[in-house]
Amino acid sequence: MTITKIPIWLDCDPGHDDAVALLLGCFHPAFKIYGISACYGNSSPEHTHYNARSLLTAFGKANDIPVYLGAQKPWVRKPIYAPDIHGDTGLDGTDLLPKPVGEINEKSYIEAVEEAVEDADGEITFISTGALTSIATILRERQHLKSKIKYISIMGGGFSVGNINNNKSAEFNIWVDPHAANFLFSDREIKDKCVLTPLDLTHKAIATNTVMETILGSNPSNLRRMYYELFQFFSNSYKNAQGFEKGPPVHDPITLIPLLELYGLESPSNIKYSYKRYDLDVIYDEKSDDLGKLIISHEYPDCGCTGVMVGFDLNIEYFWEQIYFVLNEAEKSSTIELIDSGKLSTSKIDELKNN
Repeated sequence: MTITKIPIWLDCDPGHDDAVALLLGCFHPAFKIYGISACYGNSSPEHTHYNARSLLTAFGKANDIPVYLGAQKPWVRKPIYAPDIHGDTGLDGTDLLPKPVGEINEKSYIEAVEEAVEDADGEITFISTGALTSIATILRERQHLKSKIKYISIMGGGFSVGNINNNKSAEFNIWVDPHAANFLFSDREIKDKCVLTPLDLTHKAIATNTVMETILGSNPSNLRRMYYELFQFFSNSYKNAQGFEKGPPVHDPITLIPLLELYGLESPSNIKYSYKRYDLDVIYDEKSDDLGKLIISHEYPDCGCTGVMVGFDLNIEYFWEQIYFVLNEAEKSSTIELIDSGKLSTSKIDELKNN
């Protein structure tokens, strides 16, 4: 079967970097996005659901892509959010996010994902940029779907680096629901489909001042201004919370890039995706100082088809080129009201860059 567009479902917790993943999924011509489920994580599920719908409204896509409430809490732990990075709403830093339009979907995300998986005929990738609770719950309750999902692309985990727990040995998305993560990585039918994008890779995708100025542009529309303001807030948060001086790591959209190579839509020489295959365990003992840490129980030296595919490198320049491209595409359909016909004065642009 020849694929011309990659069918995807995005489970996210917007989230500044999720907002970039949404942009990439909605406007890159290689992807066909079936739907979005908004789970808890960076903020409460009420906030993340609102944020996802607000972003689609800004894109002019509110009537094209359905949004559902995803997982509301972890399997065992109490929900924990990340206001130190994303603010109380999950998307603090701009006043340009519009009020969402359209009706709220009442259908269960489990039912909606099941319908999408069946429709995609074994070719869909489930992308998880938040906690793994949503996809783990789906596959626990609809076990027949295990064989019908092509990949599960995950932003989560870290091996040489961590950002949470007492020993800073875990990553937030795994740490908030280690039981769900362990379910996926220990299931023989699921683990081989997992494409994991850990902090080891995402920390190479830094939104430097040059990146942010390119996003803003010389005559910025309000869509560009909105993303620039979100990046500025994100940058300050990461600098204050984790000491990132050159800019924030933009984790979530990287989960989409390896798919271009894995589905054969882009040359490996362009993507330059480098990965290893592992069997992984997750520490889920609440009393452990390493709660949420990933443990490599076995490495597959041939990088065949067995084990979790863990990415460690890709062409970061190519990655940013895709972000700039989809931002250009999104401007064509954005519904955010323009200021001065989409142009800002030179003094205003300088003010934005200096804030």
